[in-house]
Amino acid sequence: MSVANSQDDCRRYDTQAIRELLIELHDHYLKDNKYDEGDLLFYRINYKLMDALDITKAAAEEFHKIYHDKNPRRISEGYCGKCERIVTIIPIIYGVSKHELENLLIAEKNGKLIIGNTSDIKEGNTIAMFGCKICQSPLEKYGSM
Repeated sequence: MSVANSQDDCRRYDTQAIRELLIELHDHYLKDNKYDEGDLLFYRINYKLMDALDITKAAAEEFHKIYHDKNPRRISEGYCGKCERIVTIIPIIYGVSKHELENLLIAEKNGKLIIGNTSDIKEGNTIAMFGCKICQSPLEKYGSM
């Protein structure tokens, strides 16, 4: 592992130790869903690398990029028990107004979101924030309210 724009960083740090730190950071931040390293988590991991190793932002991003060359970054994915595989997760929207309905129905038809049933919203009920893009099943383990 080497960082083209920071030879001092390469000489100062054991690349195996950096790789192990990246594995540890990914395990920590992706524990709820190892299939969804969105931008916020990606940048949080970079900042933790900068902090832990006292390196520049550019060097942290480069080390993280090298890590993902061998461990591809997955975004907006999760496991659906009904489909029995890793699928794209999409948001479930509850409480749609008549004004928004037409556009949201188009988005739902195109697989961009799921319009949730507002009768599911009751005190004491937990409702999923995301669902399976394929079968439209709610996936509560990836976020609920």
